[in-house]
Amino acid sequence: MSASPPPSNPRHGVAEAALLLQRILPDPSPHEAGKGEAADQALEQFFRERHAGPKERARIADLVYYALRHRRPLERVVQHLLATHTVPDTLQLASAAAVALERETSTAAHPPEAWADWQPLWALLGHAATLAPPPLPPPSAAEQSGLPEWLWQRFSRQWGEEQALQLATALRISAPVDLRVNTLRATREEVVAALAAARIEACPTPHAPSGVRLAQRRPLQGLESFQHGWFEIQDEGSQLIAPLLTPRPGETIVDLCAGGGGKSLHLATLMGNRGRIVAADIEARRLLPIGPRSKRAGVRIIRTVALRHERDPQLKPLESKADAVLVDAPCSGLGTLRRRPEIQWQLQSTQIEAYHYRQCALLEAGARLTRPGGRLLYATCSLLHRENQEVVAAFLADNKNFRLQPVPMPATRPAHAPFFVLLPHQSATDGFFAALLLRIA
Repeated sequence: MSASPPPSNPRHGVAEAALLLQRILPDPSPHEAGKGEAADQALEQFFRERHAGPKERARIADLVYYALRHRRPLERVVQHLLATHTVPDTLQLASAAAVALERETSTAAHPPEAWADWQPLWALLGHAATLAPPPLPPPSAAEQSGLPEWLWQRFSRQWGEEQALQLATALRISAPVDLRVNTLRATREEVVAALAAARIEACPTPHAPSGVRLAQRRPLQGLESFQHGWFEIQDEGSQLIAPLLTPRPGETIVDLCAGGGGKSLHLATLMGNRGRIVAADIEARRLLPIGPRSKRAGVRIIRTVALRHERDPQLKPLESKADAVLVDAPCSGLGTLRRRPEIQWQLQSTQIEAYHYRQCALLEAGARLTRPGGRLLYATCSLLHRENQEVVAAFLADNKNFRLQPVPMPATRPAHAPFFVLLPHQSATDGFFAALLLRIA
C-alpha cells in the first residue's frame, strides 16, 4: 500500500492503529500463538464499524502495515528508549511506526537508527525532549532481518546469512497489484488499454505471459472490464504455477486444494475451456467463490467437491484416472509476507512440523488420483525446505512409481534445479515452490 502524506499531527491515527494491532498480533503467551486476525480483514471490519474518510483510512492502514513489516527494529528502539527488555505494547509500537513512517515518507530513507531521528518518538512516549538516552547500539544480523528469531535462524541456516538478509529485506517491501488476463475474454493489450481508459497505469509483467502489473493500488471491482471477466487479481508468481502442469484441452485435472479457485480458473483458460476440472477442498466455504468467479470468467468446466478429508469416498471414482493433479498445499504462507506481514508474528516454529505432515498426506492423496503417465504438481507459497524439498523427498522415497521432472524457471537459476523456486529478492514476486512428478507406472 502506498504511504499517505505525512500528517501535521504525528499522533494522528496512532491510537486506532494500536487497537488494530491488538487484534492482529497474538498474545505473547504460547497458547495464544496463531490467534491473531488477518490484517486486511481486521482493517475491513474496523472501517465498517466506524466512519473514516479516505485519507484517515490510508493513514491508519499505513501505520498498521508499517508496524507489522518493521516490528522487530521498531520494538528494539522502543526498548532502548525505555531501558526495558519487556515487549512494547501496541501503542508504543504504533507510535514508533508513526515516527519512522513520517521520516521515510519525507526523505525516502530506510528506518531511522540515529538518535536524532527518534527525538519525536521520545516525546510521544512521554519524555522531555531534553533528556536523551545513550546511543542506539548497532543491530545484529538477526535484528537487521526484522524476522522473528526462530524464523531468522531457519532462513540463515537454509540460505546463508547474506542471502537470508536480502530475502528478509525483500519481504518487507509492499507487493504490487498483479492481474492475470483471462484469455477466454480478452488479450493483455486489451486489458492494459481498458485500464488506461479508466486512468489506471499498468504494464505487462516480466515473466507471466498473461500478467499485468498496476503502477499503484486502485479499486478494480467497479470496472466494466473486471465485471465482464477480463482479468483476475493474482500475483505474477502464482500465475507461473498452473502452466507447469502443461494442461491440455480435453483432459481431466484435479485441483486438490482449490480454495477460492484462482489456479482452477487459470487451468481452465489454458485448456481452452475444454475438458474437466475437479476443484476440491476440505473447507467447503473456501470453494464458494468459484461459482461466481467461473460465471464472470465464462468458464464452464469446473466442478467443485467439498471433502471431509483426503481419503473422502467422493475421490474414489477419480483414482488413477486424472491426467494431471495439482496439490497447492496449505502451508505457512511465508512467501506472501509482502502482502501479509502479520503471518510471521502469528506463526510458531512448531506449526511447521504440523504443516509438513499434512502436506505429505495431501501429496499421497494426489498420487492416488494420478493415472500412469500423468502429472502430479506439488506447490506451496512457503520458503522453507521443510515444507517443500523435504516433503517431495519423503514422497519419492515411498513412491518408486513417480519420477521428479525438471521444470523451467522464468530466469535460469541452476541452484534451484530441478525444482521451481521463486524468491522475492530475485524475482520480485511472492515466494513459491513447485515440484513436478511424473507417474511412470
